Amino acid sequence: MNNEKRIYLLGPTATGKTELVSYLNSIFPINIISVDSAQIYKNMNIGTAKPNQKDLIKTPHHLLNIRTPIESYSVGNFKKDVDLILSKSIDSGKIAFLYGGTMMYFNSLENPLDNLPISTLQTKKKVIDEFNKFGIEFLFNKLKDIDPVSASKIHYKDIQRIQRALEVYYISGNKLSSFFMNKKKSYPSSRILKIALWPKNRGQLHRIIEERVEHMLEKGLIEEVKGILAKYPALDDSYPSFRSVGYRQTYYYLKKQITKSELKDKIIFATRQLAKRQITWMRKMENLEIFDPFSNDLNLKVTTRIESFLAD
Repeated sequence: MNNEKRIYLLGPTATGKTELVSYLNSIFPINIISVDSAQIYKNMNIGTAKPNQKDLIKTPHHLLNIRTPIESYSVGNFKKDVDLILSKSIDSGKIAFLYGGTMMYFNSLENPLDNLPISTLQTKKKVIDEFNKFGIEFLFNKLKDIDPVSASKIHYKDIQRIQRALEVYYISGNKLSSFFMNKKKSYPSSRILKIALWPKNRGQLHRIIEERVEHMLEKGLIEEVKGILAKYPALDDSYPSFRSVGYRQTYYYLKKQITKSELKDKIIFATRQLAKRQITWMRKMENLEIFDPFSNDLNLKVTTRIESFLAD
């Protein structure tokens, strides 16, 4: 294990992480790794707020556009990819800089996964079919019976984490919690600076989310989803890519399950719920250094803290 310093930047959606990274890249020699479970997918650009090609020339990222929307990608895949990138980052002389909002990915960087089984399309379909037939309450109660330890750590409406826990059980016959027993930190915390963008004003975050959703729809989110469906006819909401916020709701609209007038409100609501889940994850994380993303001097504060961290 190497002990090179790392910087993590995390926060809920719509808190300006990408803009801050672009600024920091102009100051520090950083090797940028995306920690975003939706931006890994090709063709999914507008709804994921992915940096455009022009920006990526100035600010190169790892782990963008590495899967098609019909391909799978697990937390284990992410951890292996990051380990490979970081091993090369040492030789480049750059500082590993990981940023995004997929908190489960961040968790995997510090806590070993103990060979967590990889999801399959069959198990995903099984859980989705149960959800469509019986609802989220049924799935959560089922998880409580199977694995009360995991259920106690998961919000009763967090379909993604409930699904993953049930999938692990269906694949392996073992509880998800059993894979995390006696876990040890896989990297010394003293070598990691964890910058957390944590909004003090939730109302301001909600306003920005509304503006972002409106911008995405104006920019052509519906047309983007149409194009993806045309390219991948087998794609539906059982695939992780199309369970992403914005894509699921647009898919429902195109399948005439919701009206166009409902579409914007449903995406806004889902994005707010996503931000709430991300903040819930952050509350459980250790050693976060909190910054208000809407502070006028955010860039200066973060730059000063990074300089101090690198000088230690």
